[in-house]
Amino acid sequence: MISIKGVRNGLVVICDEEPWHSQLSELQQKLDSNARFFRGGRIALDVKTLDLSPEDILRAQSLFRQYDVQLWAVLTQNQATSTRVEMLNMANSLQTEPEDESGASASSHSSTQTPGEPAMSAANDETEAHAASSVTTEGILVRKRVRSGQVLKHPGHIAVVGDVNPGAQIIAGGDIIVWGKLQGLAHAGAFGDTSAVICALDLKPSLIRIADAARSVFPAPQRERARRPEMAVLEQEEITIVPWQDR
Repeated sequence: MISIKGVRNGLVVICDEEPWHSQLSELQQKLDSNARFFRGGRIALDVKTLDLSPEDILRAQSLFRQYDVQLWAVLTQNQATSTRVEMLNMANSLQTEPEDESGASASSHSSTQTPGEPAMSAANDETEAHAASSVTTEGILVRKRVRSGQVLKHPGHIAVVGDVNPGAQIIAGGDIIVWGKLQGLAHAGAFGDTSAVICALDLKPSLIRIADAARSVFPAPQRERARRPEMAVLEQEEITIVPWQDR
C-alpha cells in the first residue's frame, strides 16, 4: 500500500513491493481523489528495492504530469534503478537536486502559485518552515491568520493558532485544529482517513469535508449563542458537529 509523507522539498510517495503496474494504478486513484491537494506540487518516489526500467520511471513521470505534479526524485535501494534515475536527469536522494541547463537547481525555479488556484503565500511559507526540521513530519503549526485566497495544504495534521478567514482553504491528510474562528473551506482526512476530525474554538466554515464526506455548515441560532469550541467528526458516513470537550 502506498503512503505519503511531507518533506522539505515537497512530498514523498512511499511504495511497497507490489508489482509496479498495480502501484501506479493505486497512485492514480489517490491523484484522482485528491487532485486539488497535489496540483502544482513536487513529489519524490521512494521505490525501495524495485528494479525499474527507464520506461517504468517515465510512466510514473507522465502520470504525475497529467495532474500538474513534478516528479523530481526517485529514491531507491536498487543500484540499477539508481543508475537509470541519474540517466533521466532526476535526483536519487532528498539532498540533491537535478540542475537545469543554466546550472541552477530545480528548486530555485519552483513557485508556490498554481495557475487557476490562489497562491500559497504566507500560509505556505509557514508550512515550509516547520517541515524543514526533519525528513518526515506528522503535523505543522501555523501561528498566523489564514486570509482569503490562501490555501494551506499538508499531508499530516494542521494546527492553526489564529483565525481562518472566509475564502481560505485548509486541506490536511490528518486532523485540522484551529485555535480561533474557522471559516472558509476545511478538508481533513484528504487521503481517505475517516477518523480525522476538524476542531475550532468557533466553527463556522462554509464547507467541511472529512475523507469523501462533505457538509455545509450554517450556524443555527443555538450554536450562535453558545459560541463554544466544537468538533466535526465522521459517524456512519455523515459529518456530525459535537462539543469539542466531549471527545
